[in-house]
Amino acid sequence: MKHFFIFLFLIITFHGFGQSFSLPSIPDTLNTPESRATFLVQHYWDQYPFGQSTKRSELSVEQALVNYIDLFRLVPIDHAKASLYATMLQAAKEKRTLFLFYNLFEKYLYDLTSPMRDERLFVPVLEAFLTSPLLKEEDKFRPTYLLETVKKNQIGTKASDFSITFRDGTQQRLLQLPPYTMILYFYDPDCDECLQLTQTLQKDTDINFLINQKQLQIVAIYTGEDTIYWKKTYTHIPENWLCGYDNKLAILNSELYALPGFPTLYLLNPEKIIVCKDATFEELKLKIASEGVTKSK
Repeated sequence: MKHFFIFLFLIITFHGFGQSFSLPSIPDTLNTPESRATFLVQHYWDQYPFGQSTKRSELSVEQALVNYIDLFRLVPIDHAKASLYATMLQAAKEKRTLFLFYNLFEKYLYDLTSPMRDERLFVPVLEAFLTSPLLKEEDKFRPTYLLETVKKNQIGTKASDFSITFRDGTQQRLLQLPPYTMILYFYDPDCDECLQLTQTLQKDTDINFLINQKQLQIVAIYTGEDTIYWKKTYTHIPENWLCGYDNKLAILNSELYALPGFPTLYLLNPEKIIVCKDATFEELKLKIASEGVTKSK
């Protein structure tokens, strides 16, 4: 747990607000790391001066917020969500603070480059933000769109179904494919990063072992309209993968999946429940291992 247990037993003071910001004292009766973490997540911002209009150091707020997000791995996700929602309601006492907290949460919980990214935790931030009477209609456009986006194909839900035409011309729906652990790989033929990822997956010994053992399947999907070009380029996709295109353009026209760019990887369990979304290759391998899929020795 690295520094987290030490962190739980200390009072850490951040400076830069024109006054000190201190974490609440944890009652001595809470003597397990889990109970102390839960208390700290619930009361983390109790001594923060919400509602005051004085200038505050964004750098100091940002460090405090990063430490706050760090704690979420020690508590049940429902506790983290409840705390985030309550925090945003507190921040909504003034518009400046509301946007300060919202922008930082978006940076760390939604931005693709953030190692703390977790769309599940960004949902309560968006929901609480959109309830604020301080917002103008134009302030709501992007958060409303993001809320719709992050609620699509959430982890723990069944993947959205669509019809696929494969290289041999056969058609099948995603949810009708055999019950293997599945890497759902959205790609574009002109994407250099897609080509690099394809090569990385193709060369990975564990991935190939699992495919050969029929414990894993990679399904590469082209979501665009130019199927003639797709047919000219699908030879770049390994033959032991399934490769096809969305023949109804449901992903493109109905925004069936939220695709921030290409490539985009999802991991589905044999029941087509989403285990991981928008994953890096490294995250994907860790999730496959945690799902108990046998690897080569």
